[in-house]
Amino acid sequence: MYRFTRTVTAKNAGAMVAGLQFAAEVAAYLNKKYSLNMKYGAELFGTPTLHWHFESDSVDKMLQINAKLMQDKEYVALLDKHKEGWVPGSLKDTLVALGD
Repeated sequence: MYRFTRTVTAKNAGAMVAGLQFAAEVAAYLNKKYSLNMKYGAELFGTPTLHWHFESDSVDKMLQINAKLMQDKEYVALLDKHKEGWVPGSLKDTLVALGD
């Protein structure tokens, strides 16, 4: 089993309200269209950071989903619509192999 996690830092604490709305919108879209069971959240202390994650039993499936997402015009438009709220260069993707 593998867990994909994406994080992004909001420009400031005030941007977190819109950020959480965006996180919910992204998760709902991806869960409905791609059945990802994606979850989201925000760090409670320190840097205002949003997190998304989902799990898959195959890295190949994750790569296929990523390829589809890059061609999904509605998803790309959703990302572009909210990019002004993030610290440039703060987006980070992580893939973790989960143990039993």
